[in-house]
Amino acid sequence: MNKHAKRFYFESLVAMLAIAGSLGAAACASSPSAAAAAPESGPAPAIQPTAYDSVRAADAQREAARRDAEDLREVAAEARAANAGRPPSILPFGVTWAPAPEEGSAFGIRVLERPSGRQPTAITGEFAEFPIRFGRLDDAWFGLAAVPIDTERDQTLILRFEFDDGSTYEQTLSLAVESRSFTSSQMSVAPKYSSPSAEALERIDRERTLIRSVLDTTSAEWLIDTPFRAPRPMNITSPYGQARVFNGELRSRHTGLDLKGADGDPVRAAARGRVLIAQELYYSGNGVYLDHGRGVYTGYFHLSKILVEVGEMVEAGQLVGEVGSTGRVTGPHLHWSLWVAGNSLDAGSLLEMTLPLEETSR
Repeated sequence: MNKHAKRFYFESLVAMLAIAGSLGAAACASSPSAAAAAPESGPAPAIQPTAYDSVRAADAQREAARRDAEDLREVAAEARAANAGRPPSILPFGVTWAPAPEEGSAFGIRVLERPSGRQPTAITGEFAEFPIRFGRLDDAWFGLAAVPIDTERDQTLILRFEFDDGSTYEQTLSLAVESRSFTSSQMSVAPKYSSPSAEALERIDRERTLIRSVLDTTSAEWLIDTPFRAPRPMNITSPYGQARVFNGELRSRHTGLDLKGADGDPVRAAARGRVLIAQELYYSGNGVYLDHGRGVYTGYFHLSKILVEVGEMVEAGQLVGEVGSTGRVTGPHLHWSLWVAGNSLDAGSLLEMTLPLEETSR
């Protein structure tokens, strides 16, 4: 063996012996006897996760989320299949009304629109057993409810909704009705008005039939385009609902609102509407009936002049006549009336309503 080979052999042997010594020292350090001999130095340091461990944990989380998403999709698919033949569920609609329901008055009801969800194609209603006819006003559903005299304190408002797929939905609300007290008055009129002749009674019956035929019809749409207004300044000389005693006999209850005026003073339409009656009537004298749509009518009586014709469409504030003293009266004034769903009500309640319309100058 030459010197170079001997040197290589020697260096290799030294390296092997060094490695063996290191392994032996490590084995001694981990043996029970070595551990007992070694001084206490606290708990062993925690093993820190490597980047590989973090990647594996993230992969496991993603896989679990994927499985959860698949489970949810399966549940949703099963729910859709189970409800395939059923219409979508409907949440209660928001409803507002004004003024507060009061005996002998009318109040307006608005059904609030939703930004999304199912929209009704038609709405009908009922209050105090009388129908409420809803129509669209400026893209909102609006209707007038009647509260006749002697209506009990609490009443149920029933709303029925129809949808384009033929399904329906009913919603109910309990509303309290405020009671009113009505006064009475003594009046002296010509005997022909307190005790009509047989011929006069026939005429009265014909006129009542005509008026009833008008009030029993219902226009398909709202004709109003502004809030209601008073036909004259609201200087009330006789309130609605007052008991009337003519020549010592109780004959009727005052079914209108009397507003002060002198002969020839202007009388204006309370809102846009179509003239259905414009003629002289036995009790009412010269009278005008306006149809405002959806079963709502106003009347203007005891006029000295009628300034409109049957079939004419008049605008809010347009002249329909002049104050007079025709018919069963004791002096010149305007008798202003309101009918909703065939019920005679206090026309003054129209002025307290909040309609879904832009207010215009009067």
